[in-house]
Amino acid sequence: MNKIIFFTRQEPKDTLAQYLRIKALMNLFSLAFKEEVILFNTYEPINKIKLILKTKKRIKEYLKTLDKDINIFVIDTLDPLSIKVLRKYANKNNIKVYIDIVEYADPKEKKLKIFSPSLILNHHMIKHSIKKDMTVIAISTFFINYFNKKNIKSILIPNLINEEDVSSFINKKVEDKVSFIFAGYPQKKDALDMIMLSLINLYKEGNNDFVFNIAGINEIDFFNKYPRLKESEKEIHAFAIFKGELNREEIKELYYQSDYSIVLRDPNLIVCQSGFPTKFTESLSYARPVIANLTSDIGLYLKDEYNGYIVNDFTVVALSNAIKKALDNKANRYIMFNNAYNTAKEHFLASIYIDKLLKDEE
Repeated sequence: MNKIIFFTRQEPKDTLAQYLRIKALMNLFSLAFKEEVILFNTYEPINKIKLILKTKKRIKEYLKTLDKDINIFVIDTLDPLSIKVLRKYANKNNIKVYIDIVEYADPKEKKLKIFSPSLILNHHMIKHSIKKDMTVIAISTFFINYFNKKNIKSILIPNLINEEDVSSFINKKVEDKVSFIFAGYPQKKDALDMIMLSLINLYKEGNNDFVFNIAGINEIDFFNKYPRLKESEKEIHAFAIFKGELNREEIKELYYQSDYSIVLRDPNLIVCQSGFPTKFTESLSYARPVIANLTSDIGLYLKDEYNGYIVNDFTVVALSNAIKKALDNKANRYIMFNNAYNTAKEHFLASIYIDKLLKDEE
């Protein structure tokens, strides 16, 4: 039997977006080719530079053990040295190579800016490691356009969800308050401080008929991360509930307790232009509409007042206006639950992308 091998050095943790994508892509390749998919993960909880060096060594050792029944390699954005080793072996043994590209690292998000080792490796990998004998699995049209210009074949596959993860759960609440959710540890690109400022402003204006569920960060860490919001601590306590770090099932349950998720991304960051927020796909898969601005490919899936509300600009005022629509139209949330559920089924199931992969093999 032929086999497919998936190479990564990603921490195997189900709350991490990239690891969830790996599992979803493994499922997709298995469904498409009806073949076994083997995960070769070199992750260790050590310094990133040491891990990169060990990854190349472990891959070289692993390749020596392989039989001649491998027909596909899938690479999860490894470092350039490891990619070079895999590409050389694949060419020698007539193995098809796919490489998953999920983001273009942004110096504004790195402590060392342009001197960050992970940024340098990411940029080198995207610009120089991917060759015309490989196929890119692109998470967004940003990368489709980028690699088309380089005459490198690419396939658009956004964040995927498994069939069993799609939920039509409709919560018939007794409490009439509208509840919002932010899930995941907040990075610079997530603009959680702007989300909180929008809700503070609405609360001060007398719109106090809402709850904000925050998963991924506790209250102490939140105020350490955003010290300027300490002055609004009283207002924040009135509507915000900090849940801290949760596991997958706990996050899922918190979505079911909520009405809308809020996704706000800085359009000036290249990482937001090139990537695609897992939070967006996740929310729709749990039948929860999204309030978001249109970065990356969100505009392909988010329809205003159908499966969420569009934030017209990356400002606190624009977000406040979109949230206010949700507060003023409480009855719409239950209709939007179904619309979010249908959107997830129409666009993010792995089965939808089987033909794309098979067509690439023709």
